[in-house]
Amino acid sequence: MTSVAIVGGKLQGIEAAYLAKKAGYKSLLVDKNPNAPAFGLCCEEGIFDIVRKESRLVDFLRQADFILPALENKDALAALMELSEEQGLKLAFDGNAYAVTSSKLKTDHLMKEHQIPAPRYYPDCKGPYIVKPSGGSGSDGVHKAGTADDAKRFLMGVKDPENWITQEYLEGSSYSIEVIGFPGMYRTYEITQVHIDEDYDCKMVTAPCRMSVPVRKEFSGIAMTLAGLVGLAGIMDVEVIDHEGILKVLEIDARIPSQTPMAVFHCTGANLLSELADVVLTGSFMCTRQKKRRYVAIEHYLIDENGAHPKGERIMGDGGRLAHVENFFGADEAITDYDGGGGQWRGTFINSGENEEELAEKRRSTLQNLWSEGMKWHRA
Repeated sequence: MTSVAIVGGKLQGIEAAYLAKKAGYKSLLVDKNPNAPAFGLCCEEGIFDIVRKESRLVDFLRQADFILPALENKDALAALMELSEEQGLKLAFDGNAYAVTSSKLKTDHLMKEHQIPAPRYYPDCKGPYIVKPSGGSGSDGVHKAGTADDAKRFLMGVKDPENWITQEYLEGSSYSIEVIGFPGMYRTYEITQVHIDEDYDCKMVTAPCRMSVPVRKEFSGIAMTLAGLVGLAGIMDVEVIDHEGILKVLEIDARIPSQTPMAVFHCTGANLLSELADVVLTGSFMCTRQKKRRYVAIEHYLIDENGAHPKGERIMGDGGRLAHVENFFGADEAITDYDGGGGQWRGTFINSGENEEELAEKRRSTLQNLWSEGMKWHRA
């Protein structure tokens, strides 16, 4: 049995542990927080602070065939890369590519240099604007400013304004695609649509997308080009926005993403963790392309006495341990902290269908059941 050591027990760790279970892998999870959400999804747990690099941690990691970083803490990543080199451990992570993609300033410079469409920077664009930290991930720190003066006032209140960027705010649908491989051998996967809440956090991912074949090929080509430009050896996701018919790159990240791999798996059967494992352990792709295509929705809800509320994925990383359950309140699967005792709880709900109508009915039934559960405690 293939075994993977997942380092980091929040959103990316949840994703990796879920995919490991689906692949039939043994998962060993490392986090310094004994109540990390992904601990409820793994086979074995190791409560360690990576930065300390203690001998017991090394022994724990040695049990795995490879190590997958599922966090974005710079000190922890640096320690993990040092440890893997010192101990000869296989690491499914490209530190050089990550150093580029973790900086929006660097990636935007790269795209401008190679004429890859992306949002324009202030002052070469009109408001409204999106202001975000160069080294942030996802929706962390994102602020919408109506005017240039609003953006300036916001930046006056941050500690390091030189490390923030101000870009034009674009309307349109957002999409994501993953690319795995190394220079000369890359593979892209099913495109997913990313649905954003009012706080710019992803509340739902759906697949397949209503996108023409030429646009699909264009998006795949953009991802391949960017992978080559950063010399990727591992996994990377690319997010774009379709603004007035033009795909503009919002973000690229050379690390295991969250949410979208689940959607890819349930849509096509392709498990991005096992694809990455093949590349790391054998230097090649061992699986053939998956051809099935189901309609999929991955969505997050917070349930309380007032019902069920769609929320961004951040709620799933902010609490304690989670569990994976099947046939849950009408959903095919869920990842949740539900204990049946009432009060507030959260869940990621996974549904799929042979067609859009079947998926829509499952989602409707699930939401109705969640509302009923919440209101039951309200009546009590």
